[in-house]
Amino acid sequence: MERHSRGKGKQKLLGSHQKCWVWGRNAVMETLAAGKWRILDLYLSRFLSPDCLSQAQALAERGGLVPVVEDPEVLARLCHTTEHQGYLARMTDFPYADAERLLAALPAKPFCVILDGIQDPFNFGAIIRSAEIFGADAIFIGESGQVGVTSMVVRSSAGAVNRIPIVRVPELAALCGELKTKGIRLVAASEKADRDLSGFDFATGVSIIIGNEGVGPRPALLERCDAVVKIPQAGHIGSLNAAVAAGIFFYEVRRQRG
Repeated sequence: MERHSRGKGKQKLLGSHQKCWVWGRNAVMETLAAGKWRILDLYLSRFLSPDCLSQAQALAERGGLVPVVEDPEVLARLCHTTEHQGYLARMTDFPYADAERLLAALPAKPFCVILDGIQDPFNFGAIIRSAEIFGADAIFIGESGQVGVTSMVVRSSAGAVNRIPIVRVPELAALCGELKTKGIRLVAASEKADRDLSGFDFATGVSIIIGNEGVGPRPALLERCDAVVKIPQAGHIGSLNAAVAAGIFFYEVRRQRG
């Protein structure tokens, strides 16, 4: 049995033994294709189709990895699930983007996302996926009160964590002030707002703030906003799931920008 050719050293893992594994075709293949996040060990099921197996092996070898081809039961024992789809990777800690470098490299009219206290990993992953699909330039999260990029987040994003810069900052309020100095308008999503999102001009530089699933954006961020807008609703339920609301906002930004 061959192991990969990279030296492991003392790399910090994504989590404990159980939580350092990323599995599933989309999550693993996107990570391989992007080549930005270091994989320590890659396992592939011997029952993958020849085309899928050769494609994964080619991407792995491009990154200096020699995958281990094993029975699917071996993969299931490692990650404690049978839902691996024949793809399993042991990951280092996630490589967050550098805030200073990213802010300096933003385009003239950026589309940024600020997540204020999203605690559900599935919501976070779904938001990342929507942000990437609708062309956001970056996602900013705080260092506390917010779930980071975990194995569950990677899987629920379908690997989109590899395709959009994600930045962790000590204090989101300070970040908001810095964005405003760059002429980037801050727009918070809230079902309590009086203004509908379709009436706001998203064609200029903008940062969408999506708040905590239970309480929404914190007052410290709302005070810095240029606008607070809502999604018009016709039903009786008080609010949308955070990830669903985020997807609607991101679509509206993309729609207005053509």
